Amino acid sequence: MSERPPSGATRTLDELLADAWAGLVRAVRDAKHEWHLPVVATTGLDGGPQTRTVVLRGADVAAAGGPTIRFHTDRRSGKIDEIARDPRVAMLLYERHRKVQLRIAGRASVHVEDAIADEAWAATAVSSRRCYLAPHAPSADLPGWHPNLPEDWRHAVPDESTCEAGRSNFAAVVVRVESMERLELHHDGHVRSRWRYRGEDLIESAWLAP
Repeated sequence: MSERPPSGATRTLDELLADAWAGLVRAVRDAKHEWHLPVVATTGLDGGPQTRTVVLRGADVAAAGGPTIRFHTDRRSGKIDEIARDPRVAMLLYERHRKVQLRIAGRASVHVEDAIADEAWAATAVSSRRCYLAPHAPSADLPGWHPNLPEDWRHAVPDESTCEAGRSNFAAVVVRVESMERLELHHDGHVRSRWRYRGEDLIESAWLAP
């Protein structure tokens, strides 16, 4: 008698890819979704790996030029210089409830004074814009602990006009997806698959050994 395969193995590669993108879109809107906070890896200026957690702000499988992932950052942060030197980035997301891991690789572009940045800033909540009023660049050396917020706004949310002072520190980072790998964990057999893109074209769909 043959064993019943894991649930993920009963779906097609197209269905699993659609599931991955649907999860990403949900995670953009839902702060409680475990993919809302992916880990992003870049190559440091010293050639070593650098990782940090970011907030997922956009996921568009139908974007012109190819699928994209978007997150926001302070333009003074170290990742800006790292991406400028080497735009290759990797992202890691894990959903504990379904035991689904997603690995994404692509090339990032930084947007600060263009329509992409303007649109992203306009869609950013005032409570999130407060972060960009930080007087010190991220990772700057300090003589002691400091919240890196203006004193007037440590315990309050500034109004929209006040937040505009932070616009000059805001950057939208768009990752053009080149590959995506999905791993679904099961005690009776994991399910692993990979897709590769060239621009807007899906050029590979493959089952992988878990």
